[in-house]
This record gives sequence, structure tokens and C-alpha cells, in this order.
Amino acid sequence: MNASIDTNLEHLRHAISQHKPKQPESLEKSPKLSHGWILPYLLAADDFLWRRWGHWYETMTARRIIAPIPQIHWARHDAGFKMLDRSLSAITKYGGWRGWGNWSAFDYFLDWLLYGFGHSGQQEQPTERQEHQGASDRLYQVFNLETLLAYPHDYFGEILAENQHGRHLGFFPTPMHVSEFMALMTLGGSDARTKTVMDPCVGTGRMLLAASNHSYRLYGCDINPTVIKVCLVNGYLYAPWLVRPFPFLDAALVDPAQSPEVSETIARQAPLQLHCTEHDAQEQWQFEPIKKRRNRESPEPVEQDALLLSP
Repeated sequence: MNASIDTNLEHLRHAISQHKPKQPESLEKSPKLSHGWILPYLLAADDFLWRRWGHWYETMTARRIIAPIPQIHWARHDAGFKMLDRSLSAITKYGGWRGWGNWSAFDYFLDWLLYGFGHSGQQEQPTERQEHQGASDRLYQVFNLETLLAYPHDYFGEILAENQHGRHLGFFPTPMHVSEFMALMTLGGSDARTKTVMDPCVGTGRMLLAASNHSYRLYGCDINPTVIKVCLVNGYLYAPWLVRPFPFLDAALVDPAQSPEVSETIARQAPLQLHCTEHDAQEQWQFEPIKKRRNRESPEPVEQDALLLSP
């Protein structure tokens, strides 16, 4: 790890360990939040640590590959879970957020973050339900971006996997250390920056996060809107080229008009279960560049033997 990054990381982690979180009931009303309001804070914090957004900007400006990819060292830590748990608890006015009835708090939080990151698919601040009134004010002062950057990990994916809502969906993500090992075995040992990495069941994006240490060209699709939102949030936090692909490498991926073709190309190379899905043209704009698919209303018969034998 770069010596300056290592020193900055040590200082930030120490500051986080000494920080006493605010209590939501004592908080004041937040200022009016505009689309993309979190992005300046993200850029500043990332420049202090992993410097991936700066690298993205320099590469985008040069319109060519100019330097090695800054490496992220994944570091799961309880501080990240505790901060997110406080944030999620601050959304609801009463009761817990983990049960079925309040699972909407999780989706509200993702929409709130995507609005703050300036995501094009979340142009408006999410509407607060009756039980969530005042949620944005509380989140503004409880959520701590630096904690997630100081200890990079797919926290949202792990929270989803451990909750009854996620288990009902059959969401069991690959452990991060396994994803890292798979990426290293597949992409390590050579310059893989222009190699395409495609995850047809992308979930919360762990495989693509691990691959972001090696490749710029990251593709994924899924049928579940919640996990795609998590994937996008993780991209903004840790892998800029996942949410803002380089046009000189992946012109089709950055062009919404070509989304159906890209989506179908991914599906054709995917496991059999995706052959009964179709591109979700109605909702896709919310999730660019990750491709949103949906189950076909009347699935066509699948020639399984033929598909299994296809190259």
C-alpha cells in the first residue's frame, strides 16, 4: 500500500474509533439537499484514501489508459455495520427496521444515497412514507461516509443476506475473500485492465468489486432492483468505473439506447435461469449501467441440452 495512503488510513481509523455518534432525537433539521450533494464529500474522502475517483477523472480526461489501477484493500469491520445500523434505525420514527413491515427503510436508504451521489436514475429525493417522516434530516447527521471508506466492504450485501427479507429472496452472496481469490486467479499475474468481467447474477456486486482491482470493464445484470441499487452504491463508494464506465473502452455500456442489446448479450452467456428473463426496458433507466432484467410473463420453452452444449 502507498505509504501516504497507509498513514491517512491509520489516522482516519483512529478518529473513527474515538468518535461518539450523535443521537437522532437530538438532531436539528438538515439544509435543503440537492441532487449529488454527497459527491463532493465522497471525492474529498476518496482523495485522502484510495484515490480512485481521481484516477477515474485522469483516465477519463486522457481518454486512454494511463496508469495502474489504485488498489483497494477490503477490510470488513464492526464500525461499518454499527454506523449503518444507526442510520437505518434513524429512518423509522418507531419500531425496528429489520422486520418485514419496515424493510422499506432499507430501500429508502439506498435511494437517499443514490440521490446524494448524483445518480442519474435517482433525480428526485426519495419520498418519505408516513412512518419515515423526517428520515432525511436524521440520516444527514447520522450517516458517516468516511467509515465506509476507511473500512471498505460490501456491508449492505451482508446486512441483506442476514435479514429475513434477503433470505426469503434466496440472497446468499459469495464471501468477499472468496471473490478476491477468484478475481486474483482469473485476472492476476498480467495486465487485465482491458479484460471484460461479466457477472450475470451480479447481486450487490462483490465479484465486480473484487475485479475492480484488476479491470476497468465491469458488466452485470440482475432481476432484483434492491440488490442492483446496492451494487450501484458500492460502485460509487469503491469502484467509479463500475458506475461511470469509460466511453473509449465500453461505448455500448455508456449508451442507454444500447442497453437492450448489452443486456441480451449478457443473458445469452448466463446460467439457464436467465434464459427465462428479458430486458426490463421500463425500469432500466433507474439502474444504468447495471442491467435490470425481469421474468418473462410467458416464458418460451428452453432447449436445455442445446444450451448446455453451446460454446
